[in-house]
Amino acid sequence: MNVAETFAKALSDLGVKRIYGVIGTSLIDFVDALYDCKEIKYVSCRHEQVSASMADAEGRITGFPGVAIAHGSPGVLNSAISVANAYKDGSPMLLIGGSISRNLKGKNPMLEANQFEMMKQITAKSFMVEEAKKASRIIYEAFSVAISKSSPVYVEIPEDLWCEESEYEKFELRVERREAPQNSIEKALKLIESSKKPLILAGYGVNSEEGSKALMEFVEKTGIPAVTTGNGRGAIDEEHELCFGRAGFGGGSIHADRALKNSDCVVCLGCQLSDVTTYGFTWLPSGKVIAVTLDEEAKNKFPYDLLVHADAVEFTKKLSEKISYQADKSWVEQIRAWQREWNEMLERFTTIEQGLANPSLFFKKLNERIRDYVICAGQGMHVLYANAYLKIRSPRSYLATTNHGAMGFGFPAGIAVSLLGKKSLAVVGDGEFMMTIQDLETAVRENARVKIVVVNDNSYRVLYFRQKFQKGGRIYGTLHGNPDFAKLAEIFGAEGTVVEKNSDIDDGIKAMFESDKTFVLDLRVVPEAFAPFNVEAVR
Repeated sequence: MNVAETFAKALSDLGVKRIYGVIGTSLIDFVDALYDCKEIKYVSCRHEQVSASMADAEGRITGFPGVAIAHGSPGVLNSAISVANAYKDGSPMLLIGGSISRNLKGKNPMLEANQFEMMKQITAKSFMVEEAKKASRIIYEAFSVAISKSSPVYVEIPEDLWCEESEYEKFELRVERREAPQNSIEKALKLIESSKKPLILAGYGVNSEEGSKALMEFVEKTGIPAVTTGNGRGAIDEEHELCFGRAGFGGGSIHADRALKNSDCVVCLGCQLSDVTTYGFTWLPSGKVIAVTLDEEAKNKFPYDLLVHADAVEFTKKLSEKISYQADKSWVEQIRAWQREWNEMLERFTTIEQGLANPSLFFKKLNERIRDYVICAGQGMHVLYANAYLKIRSPRSYLATTNHGAMGFGFPAGIAVSLLGKKSLAVVGDGEFMMTIQDLETAVRENARVKIVVVNDNSYRVLYFRQKFQKGGRIYGTLHGNPDFAKLAEIFGAEGTVVEKNSDIDDGIKAMFESDKTFVLDLRVVPEAFAPFNVEAVR
């Protein structure tokens, strides 16, 4: 058994079912080994940002590392955006990178860059395979780190090492589930029980079936209202009477943000206060802050009254067992009043005549059809509609690159979710979609039944607005032309339709959900279309 076969065997025994990638000379021997590994399906993609994003999305959905491969130097560098997304959002994934043969290292040959050092900056740990006999051990160790730290890991292997003889050895996964010290539970209880306006901020660390159950039990026992981070959406049903939506930049609601700012005790479960949640640390709670997170760097970002590095799900369970507190109903009613104000604004947005289709009206109607869908989004003004109008009802049903801010994740994530056997809907902007559009071929070839809503404003709208209002109307480099996305989808073998006026909305949504193929809905809106957001926080 050679190293390539050892890698394939180790990944198969670990339970990996898919590997995403773009083949290259530094990987061809590994792909050849996958040819005989019937337990793993190799999904060939058209760009490494896409393949790595698909692995990231699989990790977010399952909690088990998604796996991608990338050719030495150009391929690994193309993957970097997606790996950084996973690193910033705490998603478990493994990237296997090929590299030049050992005899060429340090001679600045073709396909050499210092990719290993770069990957060390955006992964929990990076491994270099230098001896054939260590191949299987490194794969098991990499998986242990990715799962324990809920973070990406990187394994690099020189091209000439794949075919060396190796011995496969099966190892146990060493997965750590960090428990909170008992005194931290007691400290948290004292802080909560002395508060009058407590608030839960739920993050990715409790956004699982087990975490959601523990969170719901805690909320319903105490009556404490909850808001979420971008990656925490779905940890609590957004239709629940004590869930008040998402807080923070890029999709936070007025009531969630005001609740965060006015709370005298914020309990961050599976998250922390970040620049995103606090609008660059300008929108801060007025009282005590507790954070339960695995992020060792959290102490450098904010002076918490209590910072616990532990598994947030277990912490929530223990907190729920011991607490006897009941939240003041007047506090909850205050948040509900703010919520009514927000909802009235959302409704007004749906009635604005804008020349082309009204995106707020479209997403309000779309919300009626997404009950069992996973929503995948990237970055851009279009995500404001997905945050404002689409209600997330179950754990890990909303995936987005919240903390890195990179475009290009939504569509690849939607493909991956579909390949996992789930219903997926990608919400992308035209600028974002054009960065990954070539993988429509991948979606069609793999029979991914992903629905893609392209909010098509022929612009980089966030920057267009800034130029219009902050730069005195000096519009430069933010307006573009686009193809007919529906026709382009058909050229790739998918299906599509155009929605360019309000009267098209119902039929367009109906056609999309009735299709059993990859489907692109080209939602045409004017670049001046204003999306709902918390203006107070960004003044």
